[in-house]
Formats: sequence, C-alpha cells, structure tokens
Amino acid sequence: MKVPHASFLFGLVLIHALWTGSPAHGQDPPFSGESDEVRIPQEPGWKAPSYRGWELLSIPGLIATYYDLDLDGRLDYQVIRKIIRKGIRAQMTIPDAIQSARIDNLTVYISNPVIYFTAKYPLFYCLGVDFRRNCTNIWVDVAEDGLNGNETLYTLSKPQIQVR
Repeated sequence: MKVPHASFLFGLVLIHALWTGSPAHGQDPPFSGESDEVRIPQEPGWKAPSYRGWELLSIPGLIATYYDLDLDGRLDYQVIRKIIRKGIRAQMTIPDAIQSARIDNLTVYISNPVIYFTAKYPLFYCLGVDFRRNCTNIWVDVAEDGLNGNETLYTLSKPQIQVR
C-alpha cells in the first residue's frame, strides 16, 4: 500500500479547514490529561543541534522546517508555516531582510534568489516524521499563536460525525 506524501496530507488538512472552518471540529485536544498523551515539543530553532533544514512544500504557500530531536540521524519533528510575502535577494541584504522580519513580527527564510517571510508561529506541528516526511501526529494551530494549549490534534484515521 502506498503511503501519501506529507504535502498531500497537509493539502487535505487545508481543504478540510477551509471547508468546515475548523480543521479538527469535534476532536479531542492534545492536552487531554490522559497518561498516554503526546505533547508537542517546543521548536528548537535553527541554532539547535537538532535543526536539519527547511524546504518549500509542494502546496503553494507553505514552508516546512525539520528537526532530529533525539539526534539519531532521522527526522522526527517538523513545523510548517504559511508564507506571508516574498522578497528578491538581489534587492535586499540579509540584515535588511532580518530587520524587516523583526519589524513585521515574522520569520525569515533566506535562499537565492528569493527571501521568504513567514508567519512567526507554525500552523502545523508534526511529531513522528517518516522517511517520506509523513507525520504520525499532526496538530493544527489555526490561531498561529505559538504553543499555548489551543492546538488541535488532527487525524485522517478517526471518522468525524458531521452534524449541522
């Protein structure tokens, strides 16, 4: 059985979020108090030894940042942010891009020839990343306000009852 690519799964999440207005309507929050709950780790940042890089996803407007939290050589955590705007590297210095991101409360991803400015906090947190970069646990933070408990665990395997 072929497992769908992570970008396909995130596409489904985004389509579901746009369709229902709530990506995980009716599902349990990730901090339910159960003993077997999985907690979302804080994002280590690019200076951490666990940082493994970033890439544009095949879904336009999203950037994924990858981490190896247990430093075993395999990716196990990723966060995904929305791209807010882009800049041309030839028209902007790196210090100017960083300063612009600080002023606008954004995060900056620098490549050549494009500089990407993204939301400060991730939209998706993914724990348990396989070799295809699919996630075992996906949380959606619709408010994009950082880890504060309002993230919602999203799963494609749990059917939802659609009641209106």
